Amino acid sequence: MDTDQFKTKFESADQFLEAAKGELNRPAEDVVPFMVCRSARKSISNYLKGFLITKGVEYNEEDTVEILLAKCQGIHGEFNDFDLSPLKFNSDDEYSAEFDEMQSCIDLASYARQLVHTVNKTI
Repeated sequence: MDTDQFKTKFESADQFLEAAKGELNRPAEDVVPFMVCRSARKSISNYLKGFLITKGVEYNEEDTVEILLAKCQGIHGEFNDFDLSPLKFNSDDEYSAEFDEMQSCIDLASYARQLVHTVNKTI
């Protein structure tokens, strides 16, 4: 396992998660829904990539979150309950997401962080 690469992915994921949270905590009129949703998606992607690195599984940097999740599901059953539906936006919808939808994206990214850490400890 390349610990530097793993560490970089997790640090990047944490930064994207914090960016999403920070954006959502701005005054309502200043929040950019696209930034919240996109940052949460990138956070999840990096957490999943970090997990795959720990297991020595290859992936492409361009792999979608769905592809990365499928690879994680093939390694550990805990990922089978990971529901990506809060991220299922049409491109235009990301620009007009409601507060609840944006919060769901952030919650999912936080769950991805927790899940990856938990699964890594149990394997």
